[in-house]
Amino acid sequence: MREKIRLSDLSVLYVCLSEEWGTIERRCLADAGYFRNIGGASFILCHEKSLVDQEAAKEDIPRLHFGTDLCTWRSKLNFYFQIQHILQKQQVDIIHSYNQESLLPLGMILKGMPEIPMVFTFNESFPWKKRHFWDRWFISRTDSILTFSPNIRDLAIEAFPVSQRKILVTGAGIDFPVKITRSKHPENKKRIMTFIPRTQDDLGNLRLFVDAIAPLLHSLETQNFNQKVIFTFLTDVSWYNHPIYDGLKRMILERHLEMHISFETRPLESKSFEDCDIFVGLPMKELFSDLDLYALVTQTPVLLPRTSTRQQIVKQGKFGETYHPDDGRELKDKTMKILLNYDNYVEELTGVELELHELHHFERYAETLYAHYEKLYTQRLRYSQKQKTLAS
Repeated sequence: MREKIRLSDLSVLYVCLSEEWGTIERRCLADAGYFRNIGGASFILCHEKSLVDQEAAKEDIPRLHFGTDLCTWRSKLNFYFQIQHILQKQQVDIIHSYNQESLLPLGMILKGMPEIPMVFTFNESFPWKKRHFWDRWFISRTDSILTFSPNIRDLAIEAFPVSQRKILVTGAGIDFPVKITRSKHPENKKRIMTFIPRTQDDLGNLRLFVDAIAPLLHSLETQNFNQKVIFTFLTDVSWYNHPIYDGLKRMILERHLEMHISFETRPLESKSFEDCDIFVGLPMKELFSDLDLYALVTQTPVLLPRTSTRQQIVKQGKFGETYHPDDGRELKDKTMKILLNYDNYVEELTGVELELHELHHFERYAETLYAHYEKLYTQRLRYSQKQKTLAS
């Protein structure tokens, strides 16, 4: 009888070469932390002093550092030799990557190491089918592609040269509120909240949102809307350290909106969205954002930039609305629509957290991920043992 594999005996190398701090970077850190907490060995390959590096240090997760990006063949070659050195020096049973740039050099290495499975979490669209034959061949070494939603799985099937059965939907793995308290929302006030990433260093996509505030307030006044509207800019670091704070504050003062604006710092968790009445998402490169879910699981209507994934999230206007990311008038009109029909949206959202729990709860995500790790490692182990037997 074959001995059962124990995950606590395995070691996973998490590869996240990013300077950002978005859904995919938070997912990498959470995956490494979860695996460490069940007794496995996890360490992260990242850029030194990146936000991934800094946050991993706070969690006491071991890190290895790679100095440059992977935009040139020279840097990819350096990455190739560093990964080779890591695999020779340390026991690595599974590699889990979060950046598409690393798939090519990793695939080149692992073509000669059949015992190590490679997992990739996909959350950004890339046209792999237009790549050179050799690129596609090395990328096909990927054992599994994990996605956050069925819609993104469909995109991955179109983009990557791997079998459909290797592309899975795992959900986002976020925390859920213990109890939702709608009484925190005063009847005489509505809070419209948007989140500003700590790495955002320009006012480009914020200008559209800020410019829509004054027309919105005027339109609400003509409709005799008698509730005070507060616009909250939320981030997860001190605003005084945020790169756009001075510019954003100046923009608000120039438009005489200071009486309607608040700046707040809160951790990225579902509890931080409980006193939000409408969450407005800003345009971003990510196909899927965990911020959208944090709002929805607290029964908060959302207004999101229009993409196929986000249209699926709002259920065609059931849980909120979408807007064109370059259309300030539509942003204003859709915000007004939600405010004027607020009770209908909240009623539709009643119990939505139970529906989302089935796919996106972190315990369900962790069970799926670890079962998949075990399956892939076992398959690769059997394959490599079979190859050795045939060669002897």
